[in-house]
Amino acid sequence: MQLGMSKLACLALFAGVLLVLSSATEMKVKSCCTKLSIANISAPIIGYRIQKKNLPCIRAVVFETTEGEICSHWKQDWVYEKIMELEKIRKERMTDSKTKPSTP
Repeated sequence: MQLGMSKLACLALFAGVLLVLSSATEMKVKSCCTKLSIANISAPIIGYRIQKKNLPCIRAVVFETTEGEICSHWKQDWVYEKIMELEKIRKERMTDSKTKPSTP
């Protein structure tokens, strides 16, 4: 009888772990790009991230704008240019923060 109860407890624990993992995976899948836009973005862009292909997610550059995230095609010339512009700004900010003297 005890052997059956311990197996049941292990099964319940295993089912609980699977439930937590599957819900975490579902949340991750819902927040990825599955379609791309090739249009230029008119809203101010404040950041970006690269999304790798991991089906159903597709390879994309995800721009963070003041109006939300936009999934863009990574092969578009303007996308590459915008990334270079954002990286230049980021590097300038890092350099400025290193060269400014700290106040006592």
